[in-house]
Amino acid sequence: MSDYAQNKKDFQEQVFDYLDELRERGITNMFGATPYIISAFGIDKFEAGNLLKNWMKTYPRERNK
Repeated sequence: MSDYAQNKKDFQEQVFDYLDELRERGITNMFGATPYIISAFGIDKFEAGNLLKNWMKTYPRERNK
């Protein structure tokens, strides 16, 4: 796997872990989580929305902890 692909995968995993915690804490309805991702990771609305959509496709999932 290239460094770029690995970094992208690692970043996605960080966001997914963040979303898992956000959901567990009940801070927001997950359909409204995009602004939280933008704020926490400093990414644009489009990328944040794609990450949220990808997280939703994998939910529920096993956590690596």
